[in-house]
Amino acid sequence: MVKYNALKYLYDVEKTIGTGGFAKVKLATHLLTGEKVAIKIMNKSLIGDGCPRIKMELEALKDISHHHICKLYQVIETKEHFFIVMEYCSGGELFDHIVEKNKLSEFEARLFFRQILSAVAYLHNVGYVHRDLKPENILLDRDLNLKLIDFGLCAKPVGGMSSHLQTSCGSPTYAAPELIKGHQYIGGKVDVWSLGVLLYALLCGFLPFDCDNIENLYKKILSGKYSEPSWLSEESRKIIRDMLQVDPKERITVDELLSHQWITMGCLDPVTHNSLNLYHEKNNEVLNALGKYHMIESEEIWERINKWDYDYDTATYLLLLNRCKQGLPLRLSTQSRLRYKIQGIPPTPCTPKCQSPVRHSYRLLKEVMNNNELGSSQDLVNEKENTSARTPTRTGRKRGHPTGEEDIISPIPAKRTPRKARPLANIVDSPSTPINSTPGNKILCSLEKKLNKVRDVLTPRKKTTVPDCFYLNKLTAKQMCNVSTTPFNDPDIALEELKSGLLDAGISFKSKGYLIRGKIAGPSDKDIKSCKLSFELEICLIQPSATKKETIIGIKRKRLKGDAWCYKKVCEQILNLTSSDSKK
Repeated sequence: MVKYNALKYLYDVEKTIGTGGFAKVKLATHLLTGEKVAIKIMNKSLIGDGCPRIKMELEALKDISHHHICKLYQVIETKEHFFIVMEYCSGGELFDHIVEKNKLSEFEARLFFRQILSAVAYLHNVGYVHRDLKPENILLDRDLNLKLIDFGLCAKPVGGMSSHLQTSCGSPTYAAPELIKGHQYIGGKVDVWSLGVLLYALLCGFLPFDCDNIENLYKKILSGKYSEPSWLSEESRKIIRDMLQVDPKERITVDELLSHQWITMGCLDPVTHNSLNLYHEKNNEVLNALGKYHMIESEEIWERINKWDYDYDTATYLLLLNRCKQGLPLRLSTQSRLRYKIQGIPPTPCTPKCQSPVRHSYRLLKEVMNNNELGSSQDLVNEKENTSARTPTRTGRKRGHPTGEEDIISPIPAKRTPRKARPLANIVDSPSTPINSTPGNKILCSLEKKLNKVRDVLTPRKKTTVPDCFYLNKLTAKQMCNVSTTPFNDPDIALEELKSGLLDAGISFKSKGYLIRGKIAGPSDKDIKSCKLSFELEICLIQPSATKKETIIGIKRKRLKGDAWCYKKVCEQILNLTSSDSKK
């Protein structure tokens, strides 16, 4: 069921996959194409003075188009909310990948860093600086390709990339020294410093500058001194030093990084900032599919799309274009034109979750009227007015009736319509009963059968369902992102051991079935804003392969909000359950 009316008939909203200070991210399905998307929902009352920053973020997302930057599909603005529909990346955060492996090999870190560098170089080339580069703002798709997200702090210097900026922003542990000093700065140089901290984190599994006390943290950053672990190669140390220069004039530039010796090591070509996915291009195959669906000329579709209003038409076109680039068949729902014609609502797939009872009842009653020559629904209302005085109104039973805009066009009378011998209210509300087969009753019998079908549609039966968290989630090999295996064969034992581990670590949590939500409070537990970290752990069943038949129990992790490196430490503590010497 769609909670937000602005998304009704457009998207099937599912679970929350991320939260922030004034926003939450929901997984959803674009109903017309069936493609998964991520919807960032921002409450305007919580944003306050941050609305101009949101406008800047949206402006940037509409301007940019790169294969390593998360793509914008649609923007919906209401009085209360912003809804930003984005590309869904099922691989989770890059940070979770670091948590899983503790630190990355130089080869894997190089492949990831090349993708990040390509996205940043593209941004700088089109005149934007990100100013909040960190592993938490980089997602992975199902093929482990990186996607840069969160442009809430981005900027487009008016005089170009060589112009100075003044606003001090970003995450403290990734902030360049000139930001801490409060001086004017070049945006590109600030991004290079953050790239240095990010590469260090990939190769080492921890930050070069880290401290719980913010003043001491700033002193470390201003000094530019950090440890170089023994496992770092000399080439890795050199590129990190080139990026973590305290003096921005001595710092390497993005253009120099593209062809750096460490970047091209292993006979790799220099990194290019060119985009492989130009989403603003005209694709005749997609336009023909849309034109055929809407039964209009493809050129007329393109005139609408080419405005790039980032509405539902734009989202549909971009999602189909993405499928086309992957060589996948173009698919659109063919069961939703009736609602589009009757209600003026964009056509969406007719799935059980989004079916409109009004659509079915409209068709059903129209069929009754045509077959039995009863006339329009107004005739039924007039007949009810003539007989209501001598027919008692039945009470004690309620009929479900849809509310909202669809009621305006519904031909179903708002009140029950009785007939002479048998009230129409009883026909709708009570089960069908045998009627003598006389010529005068044939029409009534047919009407009764049809209206009973309407009643079944309008009055869905309540179903008692058990929450999903009480069932053991089964994962396949493709769903193993952010999942750690355990030595346990019994999920209940694994659940109890996990709870015990949280208690031993002094972490508060709530459990529901096989799902656990933990929280680490900040300085004041009374204020929810002081929450330092909240996360989710779920006991799952890993489906055995063809060669291995034994049952494997895993723990699926997800950081909901809060400090990412605190989350890493929690995972290291709790996921010691995966060690071979754990209890069985």
